[in-house]
Amino acid sequence: MEQPRLTRRSLLRASGAAAAGATLGACGGPPSGTGTGSTPRPGDTVRILNQMLVTEHTIIHAYTAGLPLLGSVTAPLATAFRQNHADHRDRLAEVITGLGGTPTPARDSYEIGTPPADEGAMTSLAATLEEQAARAHYAALRQLADPVVVQLLASIMGDEAQHSAVLRTVLQQDPAPASFVSA
Repeated sequence: MEQPRLTRRSLLRASGAAAAGATLGACGGPPSGTGTGSTPRPGDTVRILNQMLVTEHTIIHAYTAGLPLLGSVTAPLATAFRQNHADHRDRLAEVITGLGGTPTPARDSYEIGTPPADEGAMTSLAATLEEQAARAHYAALRQLADPVVVQLLASIMGDEAQHSAVLRTVLQQDPAPASFVSA
């Protein structure tokens, strides 16, 4: 029987899917509330979701600033990932509003470290930001009990892990260097 041909596209898909599965699997059991066994108040949930919204704003800012540095392979990835983050931003804002909160608006700029000077540095920065975002969403998950909010953050966390794995693959790094996501 003929083996399927291994292409860069199939490798990226497989590594992204594996990372997302590993990340979601690392979530384990049900969320633990606020650490005291109590259900978080709606204000706490809004505060946590606004923190995640700032994470999305930051990554959108980084991709937008770095897009001119990227080449024919990474620019389409960055464009797609930036759109994913815009979708995350919009959904988080919708949920925050639905909970009676006010979504944190985007600022003109965000601290992303030393501005990258070339494609490799930008790709590395994006991979790092994606990994940090996955960790931030994991930490937030552990503080929440609302199943709808938990599902949303778990889904976003999976996307962040997938983005990181794809970018690490482009950088010829191990796409999933750790077995579990930890905050």
